[in-house]
Amino acid sequence: MHMNKKQFITDIKVGDNFDSTVIVSEKQAKKKKNGEDYCTVTFQDRTGIIEGILWTEVFLGAGDFSEGDLVSIKSVIKEYRGSRQLIVNSLKKLEKDDDLDLSDYIKSTSKNIDSMFEEILGYIGSMENRYLKELLNIFMADKGFVKNYRTSTAAVRYHHAYQGGLLEHSLNVVKICDMLTGIYDNLNRDLVLAGAILHDIGKIKEYSSGINLKITNIGRLLGHITIGYGWVQEKIGQVKGFPADLADRLLHIILSHHGHLEFGSPKRPKILEAFVVYHVDHLDGDIGGFNIILDNANSENDWSEYVRNFERPVYLKKLELEEEENMDNESLNSQDHNENSNKDFEPSSEETEQDELF
Repeated sequence: MHMNKKQFITDIKVGDNFDSTVIVSEKQAKKKKNGEDYCTVTFQDRTGIIEGILWTEVFLGAGDFSEGDLVSIKSVIKEYRGSRQLIVNSLKKLEKDDDLDLSDYIKSTSKNIDSMFEEILGYIGSMENRYLKELLNIFMADKGFVKNYRTSTAAVRYHHAYQGGLLEHSLNVVKICDMLTGIYDNLNRDLVLAGAILHDIGKIKEYSSGINLKITNIGRLLGHITIGYGWVQEKIGQVKGFPADLADRLLHIILSHHGHLEFGSPKRPKILEAFVVYHVDHLDGDIGGFNIILDNANSENDWSEYVRNFERPVYLKKLELEEEENMDNESLNSQDHNENSNKDFEPSSEETEQDELF
């Protein structure tokens, strides 16, 4: 059964009414200083997430609802600290039938999961080191692991935050790493590819990738780097004669792939393959994060709001070259053009102030 959903989170802007059905992604009951109850909620549909608030009267009138529930809300979009916020005027929990189509509420990769997974298997098949190949084949023979590796998210919000995001991100990292092994001939291809395939597997247990994406208890307590390290170490124990130095190097890639202690890595990269996996992982994460900003951006704005992960706003305006392409070379090289260009590149006082913030 498909429920007709007319409004999506990505389409709404400040001042709009938003009367629609959404999934409750996060819910936190709170108290005002005077003791009155209220509630902050994160709502989601397939286009994104938005923060909402239920003040006392609305919260008490909403009845019992939980994270993962499908709800019907009436609300208005206000601006709060530079972001959109829903002020919810009414909320009603809806029953979810087993045959209810929830595709409008769960964000998924736009890529084909089967073909992405086949590509991963192809990279494993191309490896020459029998120990790394056997280790990866042990993971890929585990049906439960494969199911989750194919469908898990790579994050709750920042990058590749949707079902299939972990596979999409991992394959991107593998492809870029493989390209780099063709440029730098002292990279061990099999080691760097094994690290790329396995670096984020702890996210399978760090995040729940069902109806709503959220951090699990084990994710909060241990984190995906530690979880992944333990998982890889356990499987290495199933490979007879796995060389100790090779094991240490692969585990080091897992432990160091966030690059810095303050970003959660117990170790900083100390072998070339670890440097490569760290930088490629960071690169693909930034590109994925930027693309999410583009997806959620209001098309009327040239600049995003302040982005916490980048610690800056980012420029969203699409590059348009048609006008320049239509100009002949003579006019491009004219003195007038050069003078105008110089004027265009004079920074305004506002731009100078902005530069100083970075």
